[in-house]
Amino acid sequence: MDEFLWGVIGTGNIAEEFAEDLHLARNAKHRISAVLSREMNTAREFAAKYKIPDCFDDRQQFIEHADMDAVYIATPHPMHYEETMACLQQNIPVLCEKPIGINRQQVEDMFNTAKKHNTFLMEAMWTRFLPSIDQLLTLLENHAVGEIRQVHADLSFLAPREKGSRYFDPALGGGSLLDLGIYPIFLAQLLLGKPTNIHSFMKRSDQGIDENCAILLQFGNDKYAMLESSLITKTPITASVIGTTGKITLSSPWNEKPPSIIYEKYDGIKCEEPLNWEGRGLQFEVEEVFNCIAESRISSEKMSPAFSLDLVETMDTIRHQHSIRYPFE
Repeated sequence: MDEFLWGVIGTGNIAEEFAEDLHLARNAKHRISAVLSREMNTAREFAAKYKIPDCFDDRQQFIEHADMDAVYIATPHPMHYEETMACLQQNIPVLCEKPIGINRQQVEDMFNTAKKHNTFLMEAMWTRFLPSIDQLLTLLENHAVGEIRQVHADLSFLAPREKGSRYFDPALGGGSLLDLGIYPIFLAQLLLGKPTNIHSFMKRSDQGIDENCAILLQFGNDKYAMLESSLITKTPITASVIGTTGKITLSSPWNEKPPSIIYEKYDGIKCEEPLNWEGRGLQFEVEEVFNCIAESRISSEKMSPAFSLDLVETMDTIRHQHSIRYPFE
């Protein structure tokens, strides 16, 4: 398969970043062949900018007539379920932005449908495939910090409060947890597994979404993670893994393109290694999707259905602790 064709649903910032990084994927010639937006004018503007031959404003027309090997879903959270299910039912492989679903029931339905139709599905947790995470995992596999005892990670963004902002709107799946908190939780569970206890605190808005969230996850009797997300404050946006013999820190912004990884031993040895790659880094998840489909796999081992289910289950628990429920659930 020399050329791999992508359909894209959504034309927002993350869809643009996907389009800009797509040519950096090395395992095939990747290009976007069709785009779907709610408004035809928006679809045409996106298509013109990225030289996309077909544009649509009707989902069924897009599914039936677009020439594509896989679809990338880059719409707001509440739309992921219906769009993913519609594609899977037509045997179209799906890479769906995080969070892949609003709650565990949705995510379970999506992966069951993928299995039923023998069609690929993966949550687009692009951070999982970045060289920075690969480097972190290599250091930990080589016991660079001994046995892991703690993970600390935060992510914040001073979100705009203008009218129509999805960040504070319950109808659009607003709140810091699903948009930002998912990243620190992802890292903790990637390194330590599924938590045995979950504790949280949040500032709940009058509209019923979390504006910030502090999370303490316990893993067995001797490991824990301290995590934070916020739409209303600025935090360092770093991640640290603390072990019995040292500490590893991914510098800010740890979940995107950190400039370095810092390795410190308790005996005083300290090493800082620079990190760099082309683009923002979405090409690495693109390569994973291609490799899985080329090998006739319907899921990724690196970002597996089980991992996505555990991730959303943790977020469900945190939301339920504070009676956060979206109107469309």
